[in-house]
Amino acid sequence: MVMHVRRLTIIATLLVAALFVAASAKAAEASHPGVSFLVSVANPIREVSVGDLRRIFLGEISRWRNGHRIILFVRPAETPEGRVFLERLVQMSDIDYSQWWLGAVFRGRAANAPTVIASTVGMARTIANTPDAIGFVITPAGTPESGVATLTVEGKTPSDPTYPVRVR
Repeated sequence: MVMHVRRLTIIATLLVAALFVAASAKAAEASHPGVSFLVSVANPIREVSVGDLRRIFLGEISRWRNGHRIILFVRPAETPEGRVFLERLVQMSDIDYSQWWLGAVFRGRAANAPTVIASTVGMARTIANTPDAIGFVITPAGTPESGVATLTVEGKTPSDPTYPVRVR
C-alpha cells in the first residue's frame, strides 16, 4: 500500500512537472513574437518569401507585381522589431543599412531610403493609408489595424514557432 501511494505521488509529481514545462514553453513562445510585415488591404500580395522580403527592403525589388513602386517604411533600430529586422532579415547593422541606402540613392538605384515610423500605431495607420507600402511591427496581440493585411512569410504566419523573422 505504501509503495502504491509512493508510486502515485511520483507519477503525480512528474505530471505536474510536465505541465509546468509545457506552460513555460508556451510562455516562452509568446515572449518571442514574430515580426509582422504589413501591406494595405488594397494590395493583393499576401505571401512573400524571405529572400524576396530581404530584396524588397534592400531596394533590389522596387515594384509590386502590378508595376506600382513599393514604398518602404521601417521601425527604428532601437525597437525590438527594428533589431530583429536588421539582424534576421537584412543581416546588417543599423549603420550598414543606412549606408546601403545612402549608396543606393546616391547611385540612382533608388529614389529615396525607407521612411522610419516611430510608433506601431503610426506604422499600421500609414500602411493602411498607402496602398503600395510595406512595413513591419512586432506581432500585435490583438486585432490588427483595419485596412492592413499581414503577409505570410514562406507560408507561415507570425504566430507559427517556425516563422523565419522571429524575436529570439
